[in-house]
Amino acid sequence: MATTPGTSGIETRFDYTALNKKADTDKSAMQEQQDAFLKLLVKQLQSQDPMNPMDNAQMTSQMAQINTVTGIEKLNAAVQTLLSSYSASHSIQAAGLVGKQVMAPQDTFAFDPAKPLQAGVTVPEGVTQVGVAIIGEDGKVVDQMAGTAKEGEFMPIEWDGTLSDGTKAKAGNYFIVAKGLNADGKEVNLTVNGWQQVKSVEFGKEGVNVNLASGKKVGFDTIQQVM
Repeated sequence: MATTPGTSGIETRFDYTALNKKADTDKSAMQEQQDAFLKLLVKQLQSQDPMNPMDNAQMTSQMAQINTVTGIEKLNAAVQTLLSSYSASHSIQAAGLVGKQVMAPQDTFAFDPAKPLQAGVTVPEGVTQVGVAIIGEDGKVVDQMAGTAKEGEFMPIEWDGTLSDGTKAKAGNYFIVAKGLNADGKEVNLTVNGWQQVKSVEFGKEGVNVNLASGKKVGFDTIQQVM
């Protein structure tokens, strides 16, 4: 036993076995697999028939297997690093939206006859024909429009309130419903977007969410445009 200086003869003992045990547990699962593989390979070499030894092709194949697994582990680590960097960049971009006007999913639009109502439709893959209906608060359709859009792109919508009889729609809240036809001729619902102010952003496990002035919360990836 060793006596620690300045402790009035109090004997101390350091447990080196515990330290060694901790060092062993610090090995990664991949290192443990590599060790097990090498031990197995050595065992095969020791027990092989001297008159019929393992050929070079078989040896090379086994070594390639462990190298492939090692490469996969390194690739996974690199991907995780990239994802972390992307997530941080995503968060910084989202924080920069606070106070700005963004084109985000919206159902109800406030119309003022003095200026056109601006909106937009997200056109998914496979859809080229788009139909839009302007609906009043009473549930009646006040105007309709149709157009051809490029699939996978954003289609802008502008409505000045002019009705079929030439009169102007009254100021108030209106709903916009959009539908499209896919390659099979089936009708699909489309997401309508409008200009809204960003009040704040949230960072969570499921990604970044944007809180709008309307009280609605949308995903950062649903933002189509920024003013």
